[in-house]
Amino acid sequence: MRRVKKPVFFVVLVLIAALVYTSLFGVYGQNGDFKVTYLKGAQDIRWGIDIRGGVEATFSPAEGITATSSELESAKQIIETRMVAQNITDYELYTDEANNRIIVRFPWKSDETDFDPEKAINELSATAMLTFREGMEYETTEYGEGGQEIHKTPAGTTAETVLLEGADVVRAQPGVQQDQNTGATQYVVQLELSEEGKEKFSEATGRLTGKVISIWMDDVMLSYPTVNEQITDGNAVISGSFTSEEATTLAAQIQAGALPFALETSNFNSLAPTLGSQALNAMLMAGVIAFLVIAVLMIVCFRLPGVVAVISLAGQMGICFAAVSGFFPNMNSFTMTLPGIAGLILSIGIGVDANVITASRVREELNNGKTLDGALKNGFQSSFWAIFDGNITTAIVAIMLMMVFGPSNILSMIFGQSTTGSIFSFGFTLLVGIIANFIMGVFATRLMTLSLASFKPFRKSWLFGGPKEGQEPKRDKRFSFFGNRRTYYTISAVVLVAGLIASLVMGPKLDIQFAGGAMIRYNVEGEGYNSESIASTISDKMGLDSSVSVNKDITTGQDSVTVSFAGNKSLTPDQQAQVAEALSEAYDQATFTLLESNSVDATMGAKFFQKCMVCFVLTAVLLLAYIALRFKKIGGLSAGLTAIVALLHDIIIAFCIFVIFGMAINDIFIAVVLTLLGYSLNSTIVIYDRVRENKRKLGPRAEFVGTMDLSLNQTLGRTVLTSLTTFLALVVVLAVAGVFSISTVVSFSLPMMVGVVAGCFSSQFIAPNLFAAWQVRKADKK
Repeated sequence: MRRVKKPVFFVVLVLIAALVYTSLFGVYGQNGDFKVTYLKGAQDIRWGIDIRGGVEATFSPAEGITATSSELESAKQIIETRMVAQNITDYELYTDEANNRIIVRFPWKSDETDFDPEKAINELSATAMLTFREGMEYETTEYGEGGQEIHKTPAGTTAETVLLEGADVVRAQPGVQQDQNTGATQYVVQLELSEEGKEKFSEATGRLTGKVISIWMDDVMLSYPTVNEQITDGNAVISGSFTSEEATTLAAQIQAGALPFALETSNFNSLAPTLGSQALNAMLMAGVIAFLVIAVLMIVCFRLPGVVAVISLAGQMGICFAAVSGFFPNMNSFTMTLPGIAGLILSIGIGVDANVITASRVREELNNGKTLDGALKNGFQSSFWAIFDGNITTAIVAIMLMMVFGPSNILSMIFGQSTTGSIFSFGFTLLVGIIANFIMGVFATRLMTLSLASFKPFRKSWLFGGPKEGQEPKRDKRFSFFGNRRTYYTISAVVLVAGLIASLVMGPKLDIQFAGGAMIRYNVEGEGYNSESIASTISDKMGLDSSVSVNKDITTGQDSVTVSFAGNKSLTPDQQAQVAEALSEAYDQATFTLLESNSVDATMGAKFFQKCMVCFVLTAVLLLAYIALRFKKIGGLSAGLTAIVALLHDIIIAFCIFVIFGMAINDIFIAVVLTLLGYSLNSTIVIYDRVRENKRKLGPRAEFVGTMDLSLNQTLGRTVLTSLTTFLALVVVLAVAGVFSISTVVSFSLPMMVGVVAGCFSSQFIAPNLFAAWQVRKADKK
């Protein structure tokens, strides 16, 4: 094997260190009073509303009106104009034509002190007030994110003289016309006015020829064209060096003022920033602890390759931070949510898998008597395809999460746009972790390991997991996995039956995200309240049945009150405001501060649940097809089907954990299921890859059962160690999330912990034995 030069290790180490530093801290400069960003760092990450706090809402036309695509776009422009006017620039906003709705997410402003989600939603959905006014006098000027001026609040003559209102506009649309003086093509906005509007506009343009007529949405100036001549036919053109996008936006904003419907809120949820910031600090702490625990474990188990694994793992995290923050050119900052952070921490556990597989193969070759160079060559060559296949299956899961739960997705035509970004965020960070694992865990690890092996002090086999000089190589004890298969089946059956019985007794609980309904959570300071009296107050004041729980936050010592409303009907923002008012009046010795609220229409919840099920089926089909193609030489279809059976085993166990611990079935459950699909399958794939390799070495006459048992013994250490690293990462996440009462992360990490154990068991003891039994029966029939 051709040796890698000694300096390569230091070159790769410096590059990784530079990547980690710059991705965390960024590179900035100063140009006068302005900060210049050359490379974005972690401080530039866009945090989701579950971290920064904020509001997510779904608006629909009131009174069952079905809006056209242009009308929805105009309504969207109303919301966008109002958010920009309030200096909310970090938002997500898109239309869902399939379901006749508009979806918006925005965080609280950094200087916000009055966290009132009901007021914010009502302001956004209020009927637009479009006016044409004389002149362009205004009281204040603010600056948008791009530095553009935003003139607000009409003053003087402009405030006093309204020429036209939204009802006077029949149609506003972008157009193209040729400049009569230069012959150049320019983008314009074309207006058509009503009969009453035509008369008003004729008088106004005749009186104000050569002067300005400004156009306002609420108290924000949209445009201020100059009147060139009197317009008597009710058809006007606004020109002004517009781009196509600017003309389209202005036309939509003007058209919004003439919409024949109001907007109503069908779903919404909100979160206070204090709750999110606690969660962020907790998850960052969990990430650091998980990294340190896994680093120690890798060094203890693999010595020098363990050190290399830790370095490459740091590089993997550097790539993940860079991908999220917008570090790379032409790649925008990604909105990071709590499940997204959980995905990053999970990728730490999964990320060591490539190093574990390679280091295990090198150690195996050394114990078989190979020289160090020979062991390194065979170890890297033989481990590549196992790493490749295992990561591809997990990547399929991550891509499906993004394609199904992204804003624009492959199921939009059936179910509409996604109303939650948490699953998409999880899928994105998981996919980035997989790509980074390939770059660092495969290529960087290989370069650093081979470079270190060129140094004389490191050319000792025991540093790579082999025997010390003069010692006999370790001979692992061989287990008869196939011979004991009935014992494994019995253990699995007992666990499944016990879990299913417990689940039937306790009954699964659908979250309001699927079933519809409403929930409000308050932080409470003071005294004189309890769960029964709060429920009674809400029933007496509003006629709504509810269940109330009072819990103490062990980190702050304060009480939190959770109000869950009976039935599957959502609450309007006004109703939620009435609940807060009723509690404030009833308990004058207590202060109720909103922490979070969630309100989901039952129809939307049912569609979301159906979408999750379709996603699960599509993902399972893709995984089955991939396994069947990759392992067709050893019975691809049977390999795929037995692997899917093992996956169902793991998913049922995860489901039972959700039910037994009283956790609601929601989008987090779907994320757990899909993660287990990829994670558990990853271990099975590594075993099947070794079966394929051994069958090629031993020849076609070798018994399949013997080949399977040999492969299972060879991969047992890797399966256990990889599962252990992931399990430990999840233990840390669960412990920290439990202490800080981060319910969404608890509901992810606890079932995943059990799922990892179940996946380790099914990958090592269930799927391979089912596969071997299938092949034996197939051979007997011949």
